Amino acid sequence: MVQRFRKKVRKQRGSMHHGYGIQKGHKKAGSRGGVGKAGGTRHEWMHSIVIGKKYGKHGFVRPPRATTPQKSINVGEISERIDYFVKKGFATRVGRDITIDTTKMGVTKVLGKGPTSKMTVIAESFSESAKEKIKKAGGSAKVAKK
Repeated sequence: MVQRFRKKVRKQRGSMHHGYGIQKGHKKAGSRGGVGKAGGTRHEWMHSIVIGKKYGKHGFVRPPRATTPQKSINVGEISERIDYFVKKGFATRVGRDITIDTTKMGVTKVLGKGPTSKMTVIAESFSESAKEKIKKAGGSAKVAKK
C-alpha cells in the first residue's frame, strides 16, 4: 500500500466520530493541550524553544530589608503647600525668604515637576530638573547632611 494511506484517519473513514466518542469530543481545550501559554514548559516545550520564549525566573531582586524606601516630593507641590508646611513646622518664613526642610517631613528626594517659586529647599538629594527650576526661580537647593 502507498505510504500516504497508512494514516489512522484512513481507518476511521466511515465512522462518525473518529474514535473520540460523541460529537463534542476532540473540540475543546483539553484535546489541544490547553489554552494560550499552557504547556509551554512541558508538552509544548519544543515549540517554545523554536519561537524563543523564556520561561522561569530571571535576574535578582534585592530583599526589601536590604533597601531603604525613598520618599519623594515635587517642587510644584512644595510651592503650592508652603503655608501648610510653615504651619506644620517643616518650613520657616523670615520676611519674604522661605526655607523648607524636607528631611523633617521624611522626604528624601525632591523632583522637578510643576511650577516653583523663590525658596530655599533642604533635602538629601535633588533631581537635575528640580535644581534647575529652583535656581531659575531665584532660590537655592541645599543638600542635607545625613
